[in-house]
Amino acid sequence: MNENTKKQVIDAFKAKKISFKELAGKLFMTERQLLLLLKSWGVESTTKKHVKVPIPDRHTLMVLYSKEKTTPKVAAFYGVSVGLVNRWMKELSIPARRMKLSETEKLKLLEEHVSALDVRL
Repeated sequence: MNENTKKQVIDAFKAKKISFKELAGKLFMTERQLLLLLKSWGVESTTKKHVKVPIPDRHTLMVLYSKEKTTPKVAAFYGVSVGLVNRWMKELSIPARRMKLSETEKLKLLEEHVSALDVRL
C-alpha cells in the first residue's frame, strides 16, 4: 500500500468521516482486518473495549428470562451477546424455551433444573 493511501485511511479513521464498517467495506476487507492493519501502523483504536460482565445469579437470570421471554432481550438488558446469555443459561441449568436436544437430554436438563430450585412444596 502506498503512503498516500495509508495516510488517507488513517485520516478517514481518525476524523471519523465515515463509519468504521463503511471504511472497511471501501477497502474490501473485514472490520477485523482493518483493525489489525491500523494496529500494525501504530494507530490507536477507538473501538469499544470489551467489559467483562459477571454471571448473574441463577434466580435473577431466571426471573429476567421469564419476564423478557427471549434471550436477545436478556442480552440487551445486560449489554452482552446472545451467545453469552445462552452460555450462562446452560452453565446455570436454566432450560431454554426452544431446546435443540434429544428427548432424553431435555428430560435430564429439566430434572437438573427442578432439583436446583429451592422450592418447598
